[in-house]
Amino acid sequence: MFDSDSEIARRAFLGTTAGGLLGLSGCTSITDRLDGKTTKQNGSSGGTTTGTETTAETMTKTETKTETETETETETETARSRTEGTTATDESSLLYATDETTGYGIDLRGNPVIGAPDAPVDAYYWSDYQCPFCRKFARETLPKLVDDYARPGTVRIVVLDFPYLGASSKTAARMAKCVWRQVRRENPNAFKRWHEAVFDAQGEENSGWASKKNLLDITEDVEGVDADAVDSCLRNRANAVRSSVADDVSAAKSHGIRGTPGFIFYDRDSDEARKLIGAQPYPLFERKIRKTKNA
Repeated sequence: MFDSDSEIARRAFLGTTAGGLLGLSGCTSITDRLDGKTTKQNGSSGGTTTGTETTAETMTKTETKTETETETETETETARSRTEGTTATDESSLLYATDETTGYGIDLRGNPVIGAPDAPVDAYYWSDYQCPFCRKFARETLPKLVDDYARPGTVRIVVLDFPYLGASSKTAARMAKCVWRQVRRENPNAFKRWHEAVFDAQGEENSGWASKKNLLDITEDVEGVDADAVDSCLRNRANAVRSSVADDVSAAKSHGIRGTPGFIFYDRDSDEARKLIGAQPYPLFERKIRKTKNA
């Protein structure tokens, strides 16, 4: 535990590296440990930086989205009721599917959402299944955020993909989309088990551990996920799944996310947003949520 915000910021700053090398707290292709704040300006699509804590960058909000995937399926009444704020009573109620596009321009189709649909703060969470810091966040920090903020209804967490560490990263991201397609209606919590299982099995970057075959083997052992159905999705829905991943990547790049795990915390009422990159200390996540919510 740290004593002050300045100490948190100091340690976050020390977590950077130069030249696009692997940082101390995140996987980055371009070093950019950013933490900026934007404010909506009378409906303008651009944001202006009004405060900094490490290195600041203006975050531009997209107002138009290109249709990247045509859904032939429709949401069930259960999914619709969750979107409207009605949730089931079991653990799976924290995970739900929606076709909403958020006020920040994030298309939620095809992406798991954790937490109350009417939570005041969105946490957009981009990851790469090959990134060791994404694994660290998924194991150590994500469960705390779910318990402390998603479960009480303060934050809803949107799980997005940013596969840039290699071909296997893209394979894992596409498989994640197929897993969610299969379980999102009747057993959404199965995605949580799959997400954790893949990170538990993580090997060295581009060593082959995330090949399609190995990932399907992992999937076979995850309760509630049909590996054959996932394989069929990868083959028969290839274009739609690739487009869904591309949509996540486009959103990350358009909002200045250059490393994983990457986060944007967005207040849905004030239209304020704050950025965080890396598996940072938990108090920094707490401060980010608090400042976003109270901006």
